[in-house]
Amino acid sequence: MQKSYREFLGLPIRDRFNKRLIGKVSDLVINPVNGEIVALFTRRDRQVLLPTVDIERIASDTVWVESLEALAMSNDIVRIDEIIRLNTPIFSNKVFTVSRQYLGEVIDFRFETNGWVLTKLDVAKKILGIPTEKKLINSSQIVRIKPNEITVRDAVVKVKARAEKRRAKMPDLAGAAFKINSK
Repeated sequence: MQKSYREFLGLPIRDRFNKRLIGKVSDLVINPVNGEIVALFTRRDRQVLLPTVDIERIASDTVWVESLEALAMSNDIVRIDEIIRLNTPIFSNKVFTVSRQYLGEVIDFRFETNGWVLTKLDVAKKILGIPTEKKLINSSQIVRIKPNEITVRDAVVKVKARAEKRRAKMPDLAGAAFKINSK
């Protein structure tokens, strides 16, 4: 199932047996090397997390785990702690092409819950804080993720430019139909 970061934040995490609330999703821990989501933070202070391997099921409105024991302190799991120390955010990170063209910043991203991998970035330039010129970038176009920027292939921009050229060459059939009907 594909989910977006914004819709995933705040989802309750519940114990499957008692159905009690044991936390809420406050952020994701993403490995910048391969785009794998390795854990969910369950508190804003980023101290308690839920490794994705311990998630039993994702419903539209709840993350289900077997028990409270699935939660861990962020420094208890060495592999995840190393990824956290890299401090490489995806959300709000600036996006550039390899040739250094600024595309905007990540306003949302999507991931697959079967396999827990990043699939797409929603990128937009902002004017006065309002997103404009939105682009959807496939994760296969990502070259590298750093703490202060994400670099994508130049092909992302070239494909858009080709589509705009094609649109410019196409005749305005809507205008022609209006002229025919108005005679």
